[in-house]
Amino acid sequence: LDNVKVPVENLIGKENEGWTCAKFLLANERLGIAEVPASKRGVSVLRQIARNEPSGGGTLADDPAFTQQIADIDLQVQALEMSELRVLSTMALGGAPGPEASTLKVRGSEIQQRLAELTMEAVGEYAQPYQPGMLFHDTNETPIGPDHAVPAAPRYFNMRKTSIYGGSTEIQKNIVSKMVLGL
Repeated sequence: LDNVKVPVENLIGKENEGWTCAKFLLANERLGIAEVPASKRGVSVLRQIARNEPSGGGTLADDPAFTQQIADIDLQVQALEMSELRVLSTMALGGAPGPEASTLKVRGSEIQQRLAELTMEAVGEYAQPYQPGMLFHDTNETPIGPDHAVPAAPRYFNMRKTSIYGGSTEIQKNIVSKMVLGL
C-alpha cells in the first residue's frame, strides 16, 4: 500500500516501519502455529489408541513397526518443544524470534499432519464413516466403531491446512533461505 494516511493516534510502532511491525507479529504468530502442546497430547492419544486397537491377535501396541512410528513422532515432538523453548528463552531476554519461528511453523505443521496420518492408520476402516453428530455430541446414535475413531478422518483433512495458514511451507522455507543462507 502506498500513500496510506493513518491518524497519529492510531499508529502502531514508528512511522514508516509498518512492515517491520507486521513481520514481528507474523513471527510470533508462527510460534503458536507449531502447536507443541496439541502435538504432545496427540502422541499420548495415539499411544492410547494403539493399546486398545486390535491387530494380529494382539493390539497395535504389540506391533514393533507401529510402535517405532509412535516413538519417531514422539522424538520429533520433543525436539520441536526444545527448539520452541530455546526461541522463547531468547525472546524472554529481549531477542526476536527470527527465522527460527518459520522453522518451528514448518516442523510443527509436518508433525501435526503426521500425527493425523498415524491416527488414521491406527483406526483403520473405522476412520471412513462420516459421523458429524458424533463430533459435536449432539446425537443419541451409537458411533460406528470406537469413539476414538470418530474424529480421525475430520482431523486428518483439517490438518492439511496447517502447511498453508500462517504462511505456506514454501513461503517459510523462502524466509529461512533468505535470512539464514542469504539467498
